[in-house]
Amino acid sequence: MHMRIITASFAVMALLASTAQAATLNVDQNNLKFSPNTLTVKAGDTVSYLNNDDVTHNINVIDAEGDPDDKGLQKPKQTITAKFDKPGEYQVRCAIHPKMKMTVTVQ
Repeated sequence: MHMRIITASFAVMALLASTAQAATLNVDQNNLKFSPNTLTVKAGDTVSYLNNDDVTHNINVIDAEGDPDDKGLQKPKQTITAKFDKPGEYQVRCAIHPKMKMTVTVQ
């Protein structure tokens, strides 16, 4: 019984340690641009996109295989988040404003 408690404690500590390492990084959308337009994150990190423009955006995250993840419409002053679990290079685009693009590299 004592060994099960110790094993369970280590499992909980490992889970908390892996969760604690994840970070949230912020990307601003202003003047129809992402700022920054390139970002390097660790697997498990989340990126928050804040729409500081006065127009609606539509964030799409495209993985290395070309599969899009449409985050939906984003009105001014709204924040949309995207979690990046797998290493690779992702393209982030606004489906409404094709010149709005950025690259997220996940390590």
